[in-house]
Amino acid sequence: MDKLESLLDILSSDREYEKRFVIAKVSKSCIWCGNEAVEFRDASARLEYFVSALCQKCQDEFIGGGEQ
Repeated sequence: MDKLESLLDILSSDREYEKRFVIAKVSKSCIWCGNEAVEFRDASARLEYFVSALCQKCQDEFIGGGEQ
């Protein structure tokens, strides 16, 4: 299973997603990789963290936008 499929499994499992989301938000970390999530490229990326709890690196990997 690749990374994207694993992330989709987490997001589609209500219990697992809710647990990881709460932990990520409380600890200011990434729902996927667990690394600190406090620095973002711009306001749009910060908003994406608010919605998805993905750090900047994981946003770039899963959503794109890393090339600027």
